[in-house]
Amino acid sequence: MDITPIEPLPLQNTILYIRGGKNMNIYRSILLLSLLAATLLPSVAEVDTITFCDSLPPKEGGWSDRHILPLFDPTMGELLRVDLSVDLVVTQDFQFENEGPAGATVDVDSVFELSITMPDSSNITAAATSSISEDLAGFDGEVDFSGPSGRTIKGLASTGSVAEEYLELAAFVASIPDETINLPARALANSKTQLSGNTVSRISSLVGSKVCVTYTYDADAGGEGR
Repeated sequence: MDITPIEPLPLQNTILYIRGGKNMNIYRSILLLSLLAATLLPSVAEVDTITFCDSLPPKEGGWSDRHILPLFDPTMGELLRVDLSVDLVVTQDFQFENEGPAGATVDVDSVFELSITMPDSSNITAAATSSISEDLAGFDGEVDFSGPSGRTIKGLASTGSVAEEYLELAAFVASIPDETINLPARALANSKTQLSGNTVSRISSLVGSKVCVTYTYDADAGGEGR
């Protein structure tokens, strides 16, 4: 009796075909989810920013004043983020004269702070420091803040800056056209001077400030009154 071998069924091909069908379904699901996400989420191109700055001229520190900035116009779109930057600029002039017969040393360390008060009463503070050291000879016979016994230093600059995100967005959204916000500013100046011998000193410190607000918003979200 002849026995004819039976060829096995091509199970491998059948399994591959089934797996391919499952993968195709997965790919279709991923594609549909991607399209749905693209429809629901704003694209990067739709997010824009606008920045406003206000500066206070340098004046003898310390002082109190205010920065005035425009609030975000809700007709431009939906406000997504508020960022603030605070810049402190200090310019100092020094004059020294040693009126004693022996040499003298002068050391001056200065610390400056600029605090901006936010709508929730929190503060954003920038700081700056400066330091000088000078050796003066014995008195040369004339109080002119120059020569071997004197020294004049003009325009010594120091700066400080800080940037923070402000989370209370509603405080920066205008309720009427062209509405602004007042941010109180306070500058503090403190100089510690160490003089040896009989030395006369004159120190002037001018402190200026700059505050900027950057609004990040979705222009396609549809603003009020659009």
